[in-house]
Amino acid sequence: MIDNVFDFEKELHLMNEDELRSLLRMLYLIAEREVSVQSAEEHSVHFATKIQSIFNTLDENRNREKAEKQALKAQIPREIHIAIGESPLGSIKVAMGKVPGRWERRFFSMNDYYAIGPLGDLTNKADLHRRHLWLFEKLYLSEHGSYAVQGMDELLQVNSMLSSIDEDTRITIWYANNAHERTGLLYAMHLLRNRLGSIFLIETSALYQELFNNSEVQHDVLRTGEIFSEKLLAMWQHCVNADPLSVEERKHMEQQWVDLAAQPGLLRLMKNGEIQSVPEDAIDEYIMQKAREVTLTRQPGEFIKSARLVGEVLGHLEQAVGDAFIEYRIRQLIIQGRLEMEGKPHAMRFYSIRLPR
Repeated sequence: MIDNVFDFEKELHLMNEDELRSLLRMLYLIAEREVSVQSAEEHSVHFATKIQSIFNTLDENRNREKAEKQALKAQIPREIHIAIGESPLGSIKVAMGKVPGRWERRFFSMNDYYAIGPLGDLTNKADLHRRHLWLFEKLYLSEHGSYAVQGMDELLQVNSMLSSIDEDTRITIWYANNAHERTGLLYAMHLLRNRLGSIFLIETSALYQELFNNSEVQHDVLRTGEIFSEKLLAMWQHCVNADPLSVEERKHMEQQWVDLAAQPGLLRLMKNGEIQSVPEDAIDEYIMQKAREVTLTRQPGEFIKSARLVGEVLGHLEQAVGDAFIEYRIRQLIIQGRLEMEGKPHAMRFYSIRLPR
């Protein structure tokens, strides 16, 4: 119950943008109705009472919604869909929202940057802390997603969450054939290694070619997040009666994770259909190549926005390393003297680069 202005101030800080809009809309409608049916004298008392009652029930509504969400989470889901990242998960949610049984279905994102940074035993807090610090320092992640603000506890919860899935729940893992999503898939299989229940995979990049490419239309999909929800739904319908992973397939993928996590490279790329760990400077020459190409379209000595170069590399590099990593390598090339800088490197939009003159 909100009893005073301090309680109300606290409640305001808890409300999101949609809730604030809803509150203002409600106040306007009540005011409009009361003004039209009440005299000025009656209105002043009656309207004030109504407004106060709305404020008094704000926390009650929030508590009720919280209880409903907790009750929903307590129910054992019939199936759970796992994606490697928030962007593909959002599209998968939209796609599966059109399938009956939505209330028995849950979704989970393994939200990390699996193609980059040290790995190791990510169920171990020391190894995870080492990885978290590397990413936070190198990639300015306060500007690039929620990783930096998640905190160690939330990242460790990935392990407990996957381990706690009921054996009768159908697990479907969606992934594309890039180093980021493939590495995330292998980590998921490692975390699910003691599970006896079935696990199903949907490999989106290969399925896209099989279902949607033809002699007239050829499109290679690098990331699951690039695919429209209608096509994801078609993929699920195509795979719904497929066989789960065999014991041998699962053991092979679990061992792949163990081997990959022990490799020293800080960058993972796809080569000949396999994930390979390479030094973090492995794409530096490609970045320099794109810098030279963009320079040819500009006036001599003209600076190029860092974001422009990042976009050029991101759009043509057939690897899922992410814009944050590319921008990190641009800053390293500046330190090495291979590029010159103008501006402040707080983020890619604040500075420009050019080839040394």
